[in-house]
Amino acid sequence: MKMLNAWTLEVDDPAVAIAEIMEQLDLENQLLAYSIGIITCSYDYVETGMVKAVCEALPFEVVGCTTLTNAIDQEAGTLLLGLSVLTADDCRFATALTSALRDDPRAAISKTFQRAAGQLEAPPGLLLAFLPMLDTVSGEFMLQTLNDTAAGTPVFGTIACAFDTPNPGHSFTIHNGTCSSDGLSILLISGNVKPHFVVTSATEHSLYKQEAIITSAEGNVLKEINGLSAREYLASLGLSPGGGLEGVSSMPFMINYNDGSQPVARVIFSLNEEGAALCGGMMPEGGTLSIGHLDINGVLLTVEQALGKLPQDKNANGIIIFSCIARNMVLGVTPLIEIEKVREVLGGALPWHLAYSSGELCPVCGGDGRLVNRFHNYTFIACVI
Repeated sequence: MKMLNAWTLEVDDPAVAIAEIMEQLDLENQLLAYSIGIITCSYDYVETGMVKAVCEALPFEVVGCTTLTNAIDQEAGTLLLGLSVLTADDCRFATALTSALRDDPRAAISKTFQRAAGQLEAPPGLLLAFLPMLDTVSGEFMLQTLNDTAAGTPVFGTIACAFDTPNPGHSFTIHNGTCSSDGLSILLISGNVKPHFVVTSATEHSLYKQEAIITSAEGNVLKEINGLSAREYLASLGLSPGGGLEGVSSMPFMINYNDGSQPVARVIFSLNEEGAALCGGMMPEGGTLSIGHLDINGVLLTVEQALGKLPQDKNANGIIIFSCIARNMVLGVTPLIEIEKVREVLGGALPWHLAYSSGELCPVCGGDGRLVNRFHNYTFIACVI
């Protein structure tokens, strides 16, 4: 498999944008037997119809989504359209877009996966998913439905976002030029695909040593910690109204499922009237919770830890990266510094494509050594293909 990258900053003129992209890709000389495109871009490219025009000009199917900021190895920026092409002789690709997920999301996702899988001659070895940002269907639910339907196929992906996130009206998934605010776009890859995944949320120095047990939870609603309501537990740490509670959504909560799998990061969005915490993903009863903090040094160090050894992988052809928008928000007046660190660490060894995310989907290694699909917040994830 090869990964080809191209980019444009031309938002208004399709002829110019397409000419720039085609020149960079050199498809006539670079394409192998089977190919697929992955686009990430700002909402502006949806609004002007540029996404549709670019997709129609390409001789293969395309998936993707809008994002806050994105980058490929040659260029980065908020107002950027980045395109990666995966092309191979020994891999097959299949794509599909769900119907609107607001009515019966489980059925829509299951049918869409089956439709895509039916295009392949062998079971997929990797599923790339681009999820819509919805207030009625959580990213965790979408991932679990994909996991159940795809029989444990590794799922890697992101929730679409926009420059003015959390405005869901400007967040779109992309499928062959169709831009959807409530549809899930998927890519299945079968054949000689052996992905390697990297998941990094926090460093050791950024975690407070105090741990607690989740004693009551329901889905993404955290009810009790150490027998106290979530509100009471946070207050015991000094996080009360006027005393730091307002900033709780900027704190990663590391959750250990205590099943041998790698801990995952969660965000607490708010507290309800009963004192329960509404979180960005599943909160397992019996799991262990610890609180971390996120700063610029931590963001850069996790990039180094995640990517430092990857260029030595002789089987690597390219890297797809998603990083949580919360990580970008702590960068302040240097919003591209994480991307610059990625470029520094990889050093041109591999083509790569990075986009910021409203929620990250990436497998982790379970206690039995098998991959377990997980939903993440505050996390830097990478898929080496």
